[in-house]
Amino acid sequence: MSADLDALLERIPHRGPMRFLDEVLAVGPSWIRTRTTLREEFIMARDGLVSPLVAIELFAQSAAAFMAHRTASSNQPFVQGALLGSRKMDVFAETFAVGDTLIAECHETFGAGALAQFDCRLTRGEETIAQGVINVVSGAGVVQG
Repeated sequence: MSADLDALLERIPHRGPMRFLDEVLAVGPSWIRTRTTLREEFIMARDGLVSPLVAIELFAQSAAAFMAHRTASSNQPFVQGALLGSRKMDVFAETFAVGDTLIAECHETFGAGALAQFDCRLTRGEETIAQGVINVVSGAGVVQG
């Protein structure tokens, strides 16, 4: 990962076990691609399995990293925001498993001030295992901590 992409994860507020993203693979003017490998110590893993509902958090953290990219020239050390919800979420896998490498790709389809909407897809290898639309709001303040 390049130093610029690595810095994006440092600008999202998630730390320790609550940061689900391992790497930003690529980012464009309206999209981002991230990678997560589910490990035994993953906070959501139980008996080697992970609920597929974790997809929505992977999408939200990917959107946060995208917003970190968009505001890279600002003096804010962190981006702040919140997941407002999802209009649609389809999950095609009953479970995810420790050892799975998941790629999230999110495309911003709407943006108006602090509000944004992302169309997201999660893949495991060539298989699409979840897709959905999330709505987020970015804050103007700096997250302390």
